[in-house]
Amino acid sequence: MVIGWENIDYLEDYFITYLLYKKSLTVPQISRIRNKPIEDIKNDLIKAKLSVRNSKKNNSEEKDVVDYYLTLSKEERISFIEKLNNEEVTDFKRKVYKGILNVDNAEDLMVLVWTAGEFQDTRFLNILYPLTERNHSNLRRIAYSAIGKIACEESSYILELGLLDKNPQVRQYCAKYLGDIGSIDSIRILENLVKNKAGFEKEYVIRACKMSLDKLYNKFSIKK
Repeated sequence: MVIGWENIDYLEDYFITYLLYKKSLTVPQISRIRNKPIEDIKNDLIKAKLSVRNSKKNNSEEKDVVDYYLTLSKEERISFIEKLNNEEVTDFKRKVYKGILNVDNAEDLMVLVWTAGEFQDTRFLNILYPLTERNHSNLRRIAYSAIGKIACEESSYILELGLLDKNPQVRQYCAKYLGDIGSIDSIRILENLVKNKAGFEKEYVIRACKMSLDKLYNKFSIKK
């Protein structure tokens, strides 16, 4: 089964939603374009992804592991990774790395970035750093999260810059992971944020800052 605009007359209606999704349109945007409720759009995507997954299962010659992986739920992705042997992990990392560089759809890209964080391999960092400057706030959040999970102390300055992000959830993630990889300088930055922005910053961001400060005080043996 060829799933593409050139074959649209022969596809189920839900594949129209899927093809728009593959063009990086968001669910709300597709809802407006198709004049369908958001819940119906989500159901269309579920049907399409299940159909794609079953098709790939039934045709191993056409099966691409990354395409298949992207159809899985989060729990299924975790199980998939856990079942890989050492050789398969190495091969799959290469494919994830290549996918991050080439995938256009934001939702699929976020899955691959999340996967990079799960692998905790510092070799992903050079392609994750630029993603923190993308316009898509959820992509930035997942990128910072992956950087934090990889836990390389040299990345602390990236997370410090993320504290200035316009999205509060992104700032929360950066504050959270600074507790794990932050430096002495991170303490000063976090303290200034708590002191100077406590009146108008989101409460959950301030809470993440304080929790990370406690970790850093302990890490560097600093008394409050």
